[in-house]
Amino acid sequence: MAVRKTALLLDDELVAQVREILGTATTTETLAEAMREVIRVRGRARHFERLRRREGLDLEDPDVARDSWRTVGDVPR
Repeated sequence: MAVRKTALLLDDELVAQVREILGTATTTETLAEAMREVIRVRGRARHFERLRRREGLDLEDPDVARDSWRTVGDVPR
């Protein structure tokens, strides 16, 4: 991991709000975790979009179609 020191102009109140949400201790930790969260959110959005378009789903396969409708607590047959 490459790390570099840089100077930034930051809104202290915004950093404090994000720090509280993320539970981080320092500004550096807060910014790093916020950037990681942006990456995670983008990844979830991409996965959701793939599901919405049904990409990679073989719903013609009876086992896949049956298992896709199981509810929480159901056990596999």
